[in-house]
Amino acid sequence: MQLSTNVEVDYAGRGTVTQAIGFDEAALARVGDLDQALAADDLRSAGWEVDPASEEGEFTWVRVHHAFATPAEGTALLAQLSGPDGPFRDLLIATNDGLLSRNVLVTGQIDTTAGLAMFGDAQLAAALGGDASGGLLAKIEADEGRPPAEMVGLALTVVLPDKTTTYDASFTDTATTAVKVNSSEGKLLRLLETVVIVTLVTLTAAVFGLRWRARRIRTRRLMHSRGRRW
Repeated sequence: MQLSTNVEVDYAGRGTVTQAIGFDEAALARVGDLDQALAADDLRSAGWEVDPASEEGEFTWVRVHHAFATPAEGTALLAQLSGPDGPFRDLLIATNDGLLSRNVLVTGQIDTTAGLAMFGDAQLAAALGGDASGGLLAKIEADEGRPPAEMVGLALTVVLPDKTTTYDASFTDTATTAVKVNSSEGKLLRLLETVVIVTLVTLTAAVFGLRWRARRIRTRRLMHSRGRRW
């Protein structure tokens, strides 16, 4: 399986979070019919859009995505994906719009050191004798001949206005991965362009005003020379 998270943010702090799960042929055989196996009603009720499963190369992908209008909304969506014990820790979207520049920043950590056990629920694990998978992970390991943690990949891609960065992690990792992606844009050139445009508009208006005034003065003189009052 492949877990892929995509975070796209612009300088205003607007963007989209997309979560994708890819199943190879062996994983799909275990899951069965994705439309039946994956319950997504709670996602839809929370505002997520769920795309139909699509076969792309060796994987069949299911994607959900949710737009956000502010950095705080985007940060909250990322927290929804992971929860307090999931792989994403303290992922934060922040923006700064100053006089001379503006930037957008995504920071946090990816922590997969707990392995696939992090996806289990503590109460469920207690009910199943300490194994939240109910023996499923052990069965998969016996069938495949290797630990399931080696067969699940995770990727976080951050897409900013002028930069795209992807972080890859494995559920066999023994250390966390720091996430920090920053994109900046200078506003000085745009400010100078605005000043030039305003100056040109002002000068143009002044020229038209002077021409109109000069024409009116000439008209007055012409009328006066003909013995008529203005």
